[in-house]
Amino acid sequence: MTESKPLRRDARDNIAKLRAAALDIFLAKGLDAPLEEIARAASVSIGTLYNRFGSRESLIDAVIPDVAGNRLQTLAATVMAKDTPRRRLEAFVHGMIELQRDDPALNDAILRRYPDAVALLGICDRSAALGQDLVREAHADGSLSPDFTEHDLFCMLWLAGTASRDPHAPTGWHRVITRALDAAWVAVA
Repeated sequence: MTESKPLRRDARDNIAKLRAAALDIFLAKGLDAPLEEIARAASVSIGTLYNRFGSRESLIDAVIPDVAGNRLQTLAATVMAKDTPRRRLEAFVHGMIELQRDDPALNDAILRRYPDAVALLGICDRSAALGQDLVREAHADGSLSPDFTEHDLFCMLWLAGTASRDPHAPTGWHRVITRALDAAWVAVA
């Protein structure tokens, strides 16, 4: 078995600078931010970036999963504190839309724009499972129309994510999604 040689201090410093620059730039601009910009912000060459991380997806997995995981866990805790299935599902939808609108990197993750960023997808899969559970829970208590499916939920979130990243999206997109969710509930007699 071969043991890997410890990295020199300058190599460790370059990795730290690249991670910090990638985190800042991905969070500000999304996961499709130019890698050249990240390398420039870290004061290293693009070759150093590729030498240390290999690919965009590896760099994403090195810096984004912890941040995304923390934000999604915070949302999950907020959602689960609600007292009814309806309030939990509504909090989930509105919270996810807010995250997608305010966080370009998380939006890209939720939209699964980089499927080879495996660690990040695992975190998003846990959030998707929560959404599925919330739909099932609202069906079980009879508050959610049987016509509203898990797929409808993910279509809503996909539409919100796409619209929130498009500067030319109609200004009323959020209202339309809210109305669609409002219409999914069973009327109480």
